[in-house]
Amino acid sequence: MWVTIDENPDSVNDAAFAVKMDYQGATSLWQDGPATYHGGGCGFSFADGHAEIKKWRDGRTVSRPMIATYAYTFPFGVFQGNNKDIAWVQERTTARVQ
Repeated sequence: MWVTIDENPDSVNDAAFAVKMDYQGATSLWQDGPATYHGGGCGFSFADGHAEIKKWRDGRTVSRPMIATYAYTFPFGVFQGNNKDIAWVQERTTARVQ
């Protein structure tokens, strides 16, 4: 599970990064926006102590409105159905039930 994430500066509105776990597959969305300015990637730190830069693979994740402008508010709840980047974050947001 990730502990901290590099959030898109236009998306910072509180002290949390929301991940919509109930919107998956065709209905998946970015509730808050991850950073894209690390070579098209985002920094994560994980509960096991490691950190990584996740390179986004879906072109929608690295295009407007996901790119930081430092001038506009992020449009919270950006639907991007079947986005593998959203699925990657969801898989690392919560523990699997055994």
